[in-house]
Amino acid sequence: MQIEIEIEENLADTQITIKCREKNAFIDKLVAALKIIDRKIMVFNGGDITPLDLEEILYAESVDGKCFIYTAKQVYESYHKLYELEEQLAEYMFVRISKSGIVNLKNILSIKAYINRRLLITMSNKEQLIVSRQYAGGIKTLLGVK
Repeated sequence: MQIEIEIEENLADTQITIKCREKNAFIDKLVAALKIIDRKIMVFNGGDITPLDLEEILYAESVDGKCFIYTAKQVYESYHKLYELEEQLAEYMFVRISKSGIVNLKNILSIKAYINRRLLITMSNKEQLIVSRQYAGGIKTLLGVK
């Protein structure tokens, strides 16, 4: 891969052009990584509403009708439903792992086979999550694993 940076002082905003022989999973991941930079969502932090960088999110989970967002340091409550978060974050490499959870693929440390065709995901903070059978195949396909 070759990377070139050209500085043009008259540009109003930064432009990124990707030239490739074919669009593949690597290019999709590269685009998702670029899009996630400086992207934020609003979350509840105690009584306050604060912005949270997408890069910090490990996973989101629905519990008793509420949606919680987990980072390495803290748990926040979202005012969105889990399916709404999934729709908003799909282009940023967040995927469904169970009926009650979505995960940020960028913060996965490892994935291994688990009981009954499920997967065991270890996150960057060493926390482990189980991918249900229903979603395991899709995650393997997305990551290019058989």
